[in-house]
Amino acid sequence: MPDVTLQVDGQSVTVPVGTNIVDAARKAETVVPVFCYHPKLKPVGMCRMCLVEVYIPKMDPATRQPVIGADGKPELALMMNKLQPGCVTPVSDGMVVKTTTERVKFAQKGQLEFLLTSHPLDCPVCDKGGECPLQNLTMQFGPGNSRFDYADKVHFQKPIPLGDLIYLDRERCILCSRCVRFQDDIAGDPVLGFDNRGRSWEIISKSEPAFDSKYSGNTTDICPVGALTSSDFRFKARVWELRSVPTVCNLCPVGCNLTLDMRHGELKRVMPRENDFVNEIWSCDKGRYGQRHIDATDRLTTPLVRRDGRLVPATWDEALRVVADGLAAAGTAVGGIAGTGLSNEALFLFQKLVRETLGSNNLDHRAGNALDVALDDYGAHYGVGTGTNLMNLGKGTAVLVIGADPEEEAPLYLLRLRSIAARGGDLTVVNPYATKLDAVASRTLHTRPGTEVALALALLRAASEGGAKGGELAARLRGTDTIAAAYAGMTVAELAQIAGVSDAVVRAAAAAFAAAEHAIIIYGQYALRVGTELTGALANLALLTGKVGRANSGLIALTPGGNSRGALDLGVRPDALPGGKALTQPGLSAREIWQQAGSSVQALLVLGSDPAQDDAQIAVAAQQLQLLVVADTFLTATAQLAHVVLPVAAFAESEGTTTNAERRVQRSRQAREHTAPAAYALVTRIAQTIGARVAAPVVAHGRGGALATAGDAWDYVTASDVADEIAATVPGYGGTAYTSLGLTRHSWGRQPGESVYYDGTSYENTEGVGVQIASRADDPKAFLPVARTARLAAPQAALLTLVPVVRAYDAGDWSRGSKLTPRQVPPHVVLSTADAQRIGVVLGEQVRVASSSGEVVLPVQIDATLAAGTVLVPLVRGAALAALAGGATTPVTVVKQEVNA
Repeated sequence: MPDVTLQVDGQSVTVPVGTNIVDAARKAETVVPVFCYHPKLKPVGMCRMCLVEVYIPKMDPATRQPVIGADGKPELALMMNKLQPGCVTPVSDGMVVKTTTERVKFAQKGQLEFLLTSHPLDCPVCDKGGECPLQNLTMQFGPGNSRFDYADKVHFQKPIPLGDLIYLDRERCILCSRCVRFQDDIAGDPVLGFDNRGRSWEIISKSEPAFDSKYSGNTTDICPVGALTSSDFRFKARVWELRSVPTVCNLCPVGCNLTLDMRHGELKRVMPRENDFVNEIWSCDKGRYGQRHIDATDRLTTPLVRRDGRLVPATWDEALRVVADGLAAAGTAVGGIAGTGLSNEALFLFQKLVRETLGSNNLDHRAGNALDVALDDYGAHYGVGTGTNLMNLGKGTAVLVIGADPEEEAPLYLLRLRSIAARGGDLTVVNPYATKLDAVASRTLHTRPGTEVALALALLRAASEGGAKGGELAARLRGTDTIAAAYAGMTVAELAQIAGVSDAVVRAAAAAFAAAEHAIIIYGQYALRVGTELTGALANLALLTGKVGRANSGLIALTPGGNSRGALDLGVRPDALPGGKALTQPGLSAREIWQQAGSSVQALLVLGSDPAQDDAQIAVAAQQLQLLVVADTFLTATAQLAHVVLPVAAFAESEGTTTNAERRVQRSRQAREHTAPAAYALVTRIAQTIGARVAAPVVAHGRGGALATAGDAWDYVTASDVADEIAATVPGYGGTAYTSLGLTRHSWGRQPGESVYYDGTSYENTEGVGVQIASRADDPKAFLPVARTARLAAPQAALLTLVPVVRAYDAGDWSRGSKLTPRQVPPHVVLSTADAQRIGVVLGEQVRVASSSGEVVLPVQIDATLAAGTVLVPLVRGAALAALAGGATTPVTVVKQEVNA
């Protein structure tokens, strides 16, 4: 793109064509005051705060060339003979901009005075006080006093709710439309609008329920005044009293950068931190309002030991003695299940405890029920290359989203994918049901449930017929003959017919993907439940088209939880050591652990996980164990079955790192102290107790074949000690020691004067943007084996097919104390209009859903966009789907539940 050179207040500046004056001034470190303009939103020129003098070369009408003056320079003229709004005026060669003349100052003062004719001066009671752009700009650019009497101002009821999370003070609103534009353009939720044009012009909610969006909290951040405030923070504290602690959200695989604003050890609000590689400056409402659980009154604070069938309080020494004795009695017949909300440090030590101290490879980070996803290595081997930044992608980029619902599984990915599409990227969405992403997709493919492998093979065949052979990667590929064998004898049309989609659309998607400069495949929990046949075929598509091993191309797996990627990398799995080295003697998976509870597994450690929630079979299996130890922040369903319950600190009460879906390792700081130990410290204490209690040291086959003795090398004092060991011993994590993670904190381009745009938020990032660890494909010398894909099996015929679907508001433990409680999704079943009519049910009636495994009774919702034969059931607390579903899809019957039945 060509550049343009202009002058801003006498300073020469060169910027790309199309840059507006406000952004050009930013490069010159010159502040042009704004209200409606925001660097992340399209400019609209509504507030007129950015008026500047703009001079452009005079043009000779005859020659259409600049008029040259006596001094040999082009003569300049005031553009349109009046001040111009800098946010909507593009720069041009030879332009001269003046931002500090008397005319400009007069306009700035006048505009601020006009804004204050309606705006109340209630700063002492306004939540925005102390971080308000209107306050700051008035002090810097406004008049010293107002000519308008308070009684002349427009007064409205204070406040009115736009929803259950956001309040509107209408008289404070300056009608800049930032909130409306964010919801329309960025979030894709057109739920806000203007009403009552004229003196009573105001923002209103246009949705039912009101302000129906998972991103509403961002509007309070970008509001340049105190018009929009959060019910979560309103009147809770003054901003200058807060201590902002950087952290990383652990509720989904995005890993959004947040700050916890604390006062005297109490969480007052959660704000996003700026990191253009991850969440830009946004956060979803779940990440923002779903952190109140740390202040819940029913937190575990004391160890519990089961005596006479009841859990009773015990001292730490007593509880740990029971744990050590029970584990010693079990020998190597032990297992471990760790949750995906834990830090890398806790996960690393947990697998070390189970493997090296206890001598078992029975490890998993999954719950162990029929809804578990497949272990995913393709996201690490062929994941997006180092240096990937989705914010920079648009035209020339193709994204294939398959078996995923980003809004529900990883909400910030919806915003980033919408932005890629808005910048001209090609977006293909493949799912058995409609998602919000369909609205901006270049093409959608609604497959028959369970036929996604056929769809992936159709894409592979179409790409192969189009000439895709691996490109620059061809010499590194191994086993490409197995790709063709997977779809041998079947055409693109035949494979597409199995999937229930158009072969022409399949060919268009494959061609767009193969031809793109950058290409990314995003797959989610549905795809992971389908299994490695699907994810392996997707990996082969990326390999065949040469779209791995470089920035902005490759795979992104939306695995469950906030740190599944870290759990996989650090060996909390039954088949591989930290770093991915395969085990010669794999252990039992979580599902197998429960199946063999009481036989080959006598003792089980569960850390930060609740497998028994909504799963009666696991609850029964847990009762067969000689020892069940659960460490958690709450007395969960699994903890209630335990022999020993150990309290553990919440994420805000410990520091550590997590690895997000793009393999970016990021650090969280400790926000406050708690009586319970951090998870990594608790694991250390258990290992030390075992070392002290066991008379004959337990000897286990440790990592790399070395022998380890219980109690050895368990001298960790801080989380950084563990991080140092991870960096030193785990392949790929060499650059993730704490001293390395903060080195790139200014890489996203924040410039002086940015407070004009971001004033009043905790956006500024002083912690760093993290370190993206390399994938296997990033190594130019590494061979790249294609995934083994078996011949396509015939799809299972069923009148009705159940598909479990992820919902962000799933009523999990994260929701304790949250303002999001009213928006939690209750258990229900979703039927198509045709199926509801055939069964004879209407909205809200009860139906019995039955499979070969079990049955549940749920109320009905009806979706007119859903294809006949597909039944959706959200994965939310209380649905008890584990007793019914057997993976990504399950044949079911649905009948109306009679009232008296």
